[in-house]
Amino acid sequence: MDILLRESRTADRGAEYADRELSATVITIGSRQDQSIQLIGAEVAGRHAELKASGGALQIKALRGCVLQVNGEASSGATLKAGDVVQIGGHQLEVIAAPAGFDGALVLIPDPDVDSTTFENAYSTSLDETWLSKRGPAWITLALVLLLGLAVPLYLVLDGDDSTPAGDATLLTDAIWTSGPLHAVHNQSIGDDCGACHTKLFERVKDEACTACHTEIADHIVPGHAALETMPAERCAVCHKEHNEPTLLVIDADSLCTDCHDDSERLPSASPHVALVSGFAEATHPAFEVALPKARIEQRGTGLVFDWGLEEVALSQAREESNLKFPHDIHLDVGSVRTQGGEALGCGDCHELAPDREHFVPISMEKHCRDCHELTFDAAAPQRQLPHGLPSEAVATMEGHFIRAYADPSRVAPEPTRERRRRPGRRNVVDPIASCSGSALNCALQRTESEVVNQFTRSGCVTCHRVEDTGTSDIATRFQVYPVRLSGDFMPMARFDHHSHLTQKDATGDEACMTCHGATASQESADILIPDIANCTQCHTDHTLADSVPLNCIDCHAYHPSGTVEIRERTQ
Repeated sequence: MDILLRESRTADRGAEYADRELSATVITIGSRQDQSIQLIGAEVAGRHAELKASGGALQIKALRGCVLQVNGEASSGATLKAGDVVQIGGHQLEVIAAPAGFDGALVLIPDPDVDSTTFENAYSTSLDETWLSKRGPAWITLALVLLLGLAVPLYLVLDGDDSTPAGDATLLTDAIWTSGPLHAVHNQSIGDDCGACHTKLFERVKDEACTACHTEIADHIVPGHAALETMPAERCAVCHKEHNEPTLLVIDADSLCTDCHDDSERLPSASPHVALVSGFAEATHPAFEVALPKARIEQRGTGLVFDWGLEEVALSQAREESNLKFPHDIHLDVGSVRTQGGEALGCGDCHELAPDREHFVPISMEKHCRDCHELTFDAAAPQRQLPHGLPSEAVATMEGHFIRAYADPSRVAPEPTRERRRRPGRRNVVDPIASCSGSALNCALQRTESEVVNQFTRSGCVTCHRVEDTGTSDIATRFQVYPVRLSGDFMPMARFDHHSHLTQKDATGDEACMTCHGATASQESADILIPDIANCTQCHTDHTLADSVPLNCIDCHAYHPSGTVEIRERTQ
């Protein structure tokens, strides 16, 4: 079959045509390069239609799934005559009278909207244009993947030898199952021992595999939150992703916390101290709470027994029952208290930052108090002092001292003008021995009882400690000093880097401390000098702002607490 194709071209001088002869049994029409008539366009299939001669006329037929229009009507095929117009996409084929020697003739008017991008797509090669089929290579490739990626490594694992001999890189191992490298720390500790974590084939890593090494990692939900202990816990691997690049094991996104802590349906209402949190601001974060030592006191025999625990209290209502009397305002007042060098006391004289930069070294009598507070009890022997923290030993010390003093015939009375540092309220130097007319033992016991009463009720131990008078006749057990419990961490479930806050804008030293802790106005040791969230949000927010430092949840809270903190009681 011979067909004359006359293609219309647009030129500056008007319409022009280019003729070419098509000779084939079947004239194919489509967008592929091998088509007899190539029509470019998104609506033209690779092989769109076929043109044949039959009974002296041309017949056109659209291939399956393709559509063409004959004289403006959709059709899947038709017998054409002179004057008929066929449209494929935006292209137009008009049938004209065939010249002598041709079986048919067509005038092609291309789609004027076809651009260069459409031409590029038309000249891309698809799999259909090659000798390859789709199904055969796909099944072969799948079989190779299963054989080399699953069957062979699995056989080596089950056979007990999944290692590659030195210098032989041809053997396949289960190392090809690894989707990425281990975290550097894990790689150093377990190397290529996949079984250290993957204890069973084709089973995801269980928490027990993690805790086998990480034995000191505490649970996220600590004892005391009974309402939360029944909630399902996430697997370790949900947050700690291995075999990913970059190998980041710790997630610092706030969503790690707020996905649960901002969901009222997930947090049980039975736990009032787990409030909803969606960010770090007064409107999105609850007010602070503190954990305070609290004792249950029971009367046993002639004394008291103290059972200590922690009580969680809202900061606005918190009062520390430490059993210690200590007014911060007096000790920071240069007119009331000075150091040995005559200077005012500062925060650092008592509060020494611990190596962890968060907490402080515990306060002790020997290290922080004795330089100013001597424990003398007899002006005639100013070098003799009472043992601290042992009331019964203190009574025995006074008793032994006075027995020897009254029985010593060579004792010299003290000078009345002697000057020494003494505790507040201490009496002037006197010599009571000369006024006692009884035996040396009776005088010593009377003096001991008098001084013990003075120490525990007027001007000695009672100055700083809470003392209980049991009323017994035995002077050695009559007075009981309440044990002191100073909180070492008011917020055990939070973290605060004191070291980084020692300099705040233009404030340093004690001035930096006072921006958060109002010690100069505190008259009682029961005052909690921890600031609430309003003080923190002056400098910190949960997003980046000018003149502010952004904070993520894990900057203050650890998902895994550093230690198990049991809250025995909670106060609303």
